Amino acid sequence: MRQETAADDRGGTPPGGAGADRCPRGGGAALPLHVGVGADMPWSRLRERHGGLVAVEISPGVSGWLLLGYKENLQVLRDQTRFSADPRPWSPGGAAPARSGALAHDGEEHRRLRTAIVDTLARVGTPQLVPVVERAAVHLLDRVAADGSADLIGRFAAPLPALVLNELFGLPDAYGHLLADLTLRLWSGGPDRAEHAAPAIRSYFRGLVARKRADPGEDVASWLLAHPNGLTDDEAVEALSLLWETGHEPTTHLIGNALLRLLEDPNVWTAYLGGTLTPEDLVDYVMWTEPPIRMLAGRYSTTDVRFAGARIRRGDPLLLGFAAAHTDPSVSRGGDDAMALAGNRSHLSWGAGAHRCPATGFARELVRTAIDTAVDRLRGMLLAVGPEDLRRRASLTVHGLVELPVWFTATGERAEPAEPREERAEAPVRRRIRRKRGPAPRGARYQAPLARGGTEEEQAAVESVPAPAVRPRRRSPQGVGARYQAPFAREEVRPDSLEKLLATWRSRE
Repeated sequence: MRQETAADDRGGTPPGGAGADRCPRGGGAALPLHVGVGADMPWSRLRERHGGLVAVEISPGVSGWLLLGYKENLQVLRDQTRFSADPRPWSPGGAAPARSGALAHDGEEHRRLRTAIVDTLARVGTPQLVPVVERAAVHLLDRVAADGSADLIGRFAAPLPALVLNELFGLPDAYGHLLADLTLRLWSGGPDRAEHAAPAIRSYFRGLVARKRADPGEDVASWLLAHPNGLTDDEAVEALSLLWETGHEPTTHLIGNALLRLLEDPNVWTAYLGGTLTPEDLVDYVMWTEPPIRMLAGRYSTTDVRFAGARIRRGDPLLLGFAAAHTDPSVSRGGDDAMALAGNRSHLSWGAGAHRCPATGFARELVRTAIDTAVDRLRGMLLAVGPEDLRRRASLTVHGLVELPVWFTATGERAEPAEPREERAEAPVRRRIRRKRGPAPRGARYQAPLARGGTEEEQAAVESVPAPAVRPRRRSPQGVGARYQAPFAREEVRPDSLEKLLATWRSRE
């Protein structure tokens, strides 16, 4: 693209109107997002200089645009004609240049896949979801209750979504701990740990679909596979993986950011405990002020278009800037006042338009229940370090804590281990018991001799009874079957791919 001064939609020169600043292919003027740009981005200064969007370099050699304004983000989210969520036509290899949070399809294909997901999640109502979340939350909190201190990210907020999703998928808890461990390694570990975790997670979802296809039940995975839209195994793997990918880490840090805000701000804590600030309003307040996802690679221009003062070329990727949009003066009049933002659900953290998050209600219930359970069971909860000592994720995309150390009143009760080792029951030992032999049966029924000394009439009566005819005994055929230890072919019960994955992963620990 040639460097030029692009007039905005209203005419004139845009903010920071130099052409190099407005062109992602213009060279060094693009904001490099891959060279240590800190999480504390100066959104207001960027917006003052560049307007509603800024040219960025997503990775070396990959240029694009970062949306800064609320209006610009909302327009791109809603406009499926000019901005596509499908990276395949525009990106080399069909892969998104950065992490995406959308179902990467458009049109009828998107509607078919999305409808299956929406209808499946609609079957998980509050009465079904809340007990699952409470059970998982209590299980995790009981493991630290006796200590009086804990990291509420690593010990609670991070494993909780995996345990909940795994149970809703219809799998035993052991697989939930496996999924939680793999997720931690993938998103919080080093490159070596992530390299092994990524294919293992894929194996988890492939194994889940294979098991539920062969043996369906009353669970989310089975309902998705049985949907009338007829998802293939690969499509089901993609859909279930999307639920985990877009739901796990954002939910983890939404819980963590909400708990931190309660602990940091006495006014928010008092309003929450007093019922003035409802759990639903607390969630929306955190979405406005501390969104767990700051930005996502979400759309691609389907044509050359003039947008927000810039000339965007066909195929250019656009990053959705949620954190920047939420600080836009046109919508952030409440600032950091929780009560001023109460009831305001116009934030963009759930998305908008055809690709709006299909699990909004699901996520709300999960987060609300998790926060309520933690506040209720960890009495006297306080930050164990100063706010300035808290470590945050070194990510421009994810906004969350590495750990949230807290103190609380210990219960003094030790919980049992999470996964008690199953011990194989010993086979009962059979002992031969000697019994006293009773007298031999006597009488006509047993053809036994009468006691000596019987009368002649009695002995004559016995002798007059004809002996039963003795039939020749036929030789029975040789016994077959397990009872006779016959050479039947034994049917081996082979572990499926999920069992193999669990066994393999445990052996690495």
